[in-house]
Amino acid sequence: MSEQNQIVDLAYKTYGDPHLPPIILLMGLGTPAAAWPRQFIADLVQGGLYVIVPDNRDSGASPAAEGDVSRRQVVCAIARYLIGCRVKAPYRLEDMAADVFALMDRLGLEKAAVAGISMGGMIAQCMAIEAPQRVSSLVCMSTACGNPRTGLGKLKAVAAVLPASKPPAGAAEAREALRKLFDVIGTKGNTYPDDYLDAVLRAAAQQKDPEKATARQLMAILASGNRVKALRQLFVPALVVHGLADPLLPKAAGMEIAKNIRGARFLGIEGMGHDLPLAHIDEIARAVAAHCYGAGPDFSAK
Repeated sequence: MSEQNQIVDLAYKTYGDPHLPPIILLMGLGTPAAAWPRQFIADLVQGGLYVIVPDNRDSGASPAAEGDVSRRQVVCAIARYLIGCRVKAPYRLEDMAADVFALMDRLGLEKAAVAGISMGGMIAQCMAIEAPQRVSSLVCMSTACGNPRTGLGKLKAVAAVLPASKPPAGAAEAREALRKLFDVIGTKGNTYPDDYLDAVLRAAAQQKDPEKATARQLMAILASGNRVKALRQLFVPALVVHGLADPLLPKAAGMEIAKNIRGARFLGIEGMGHDLPLAHIDEIARAVAAHCYGAGPDFSAK
């Protein structure tokens, strides 16, 4: 953990029987835990897992960090990242991983499966690198390992996830902005009902300044560097799930993770973008549950 950063007590919800094997779900950039599809959580519970869903720092009901980051600073940081220069940030992904370990301590969990999507998958990688003995199995969904050569997709998709220059004016405008984001980065033909979008927006609105919070998270991604060498040293059972039509993080990013973790399995989903579309939720949940139960006899909370 960075010296200047302190542990954040994450807000969280749990689902299922706490006596069953635990899995922690980590959401992506600027997105509260409420964005996890209810069906996905229900499928994991039905698959015999105890599901723990925290809001990352600077997301949802979890505390906000300090430090203002402008849109211009983010753009400059992306440029530095792409040419291999160091990026400074209010905190790093490793600090976000430390928050999750602290949550595990609060819950009395010595170890758990960790599954993350997008930025959440990056945090999950950091957890496995930092304390592999506490990560019984790793699931990386729609994510990357910090290698700028493979980790960025189409310019339109990258631009879509940049923090907004100003907050939306009202609920209707916010919902439309979120729908447009999913249209750009998500699976073609997948639709999100208004009640889902509204639930995500209500959770996101718990942050006093969501745009600045998202900017800080994005800077954390850029500041945390390339994890390829560290992944090569891992002996954690790993499943990599990636949409083969992901416009934000191309399939090469997911394949690179699978290639560099010993024994990792790659599950490519035809036609899937940078989301968890309804048509594939059951398939992905089954794969995740099977992976967790196949990770070894020591998959348990002690």
